[in-house]
Amino acid sequence: MKDLAIVGAGGFGKEVRTLVDHINQRKPTWNLLGFYDDQPLRQVQGLPVIGSVEELVDQPQKPRLVIAIGNPGIRCKIVASLKASGASFAALVHPTVVIGEPQTVKIGGGSIITAGVIMTTDIQIGEHVIINLNTTIGHDTAIADFCAIMPGVNLAGNVKLEKGVYIGAGANVLGGTTLGEFCTIGAGAVVTRDIPAHTTAVGVPARVLKNTD
Repeated sequence: MKDLAIVGAGGFGKEVRTLVDHINQRKPTWNLLGFYDDQPLRQVQGLPVIGSVEELVDQPQKPRLVIAIGNPGIRCKIVASLKASGASFAALVHPTVVIGEPQTVKIGGGSIITAGVIMTTDIQIGEHVIINLNTTIGHDTAIADFCAIMPGVNLAGNVKLEKGVYIGAGANVLGGTTLGEFCTIGAGAVVTRDIPAHTTAVGVPARVLKNTD
């Protein structure tokens, strides 16, 4: 079994800990050491908070890591500092994930795919992507690094998510659309056309609210 630690001891960190337990129940894979978090916590779900992110960066020997922080911008900054210090990252896929054609679905390092996700065929998932509970992803979809997809999202076929996109729970993205870098899609929105980078879009159909630079 390989040593693993979770960066982020909040609610999503707890869920990732459960995901690791489910992987190990299917096949012993990870020796989960605990969490790293900047909050002054001692334990989370019976596992130690080993230290802060800064202490982890300075640690010469690191376990494999996974970043359990939903905000794409924060996750991006943490990964940059950890990569510069020689860290390596694990991709975690829950045993219940359904992949229609596994040989055509690529999942990058550090990504987290949670329970109930369904993916079909010819799908590209970048590094440090979060795909949350019961999301469906259609054919020929490309999801770039650091995207975060919340529970119950539906991505139809041939959707493109550029770096750092955040999609709120229950949103629907129709086929052939592109979501620009670091844009935010509100919960329950229906995206029927391309959304520019660094904007927020909400509603049915989704409309751009404001620039988020």
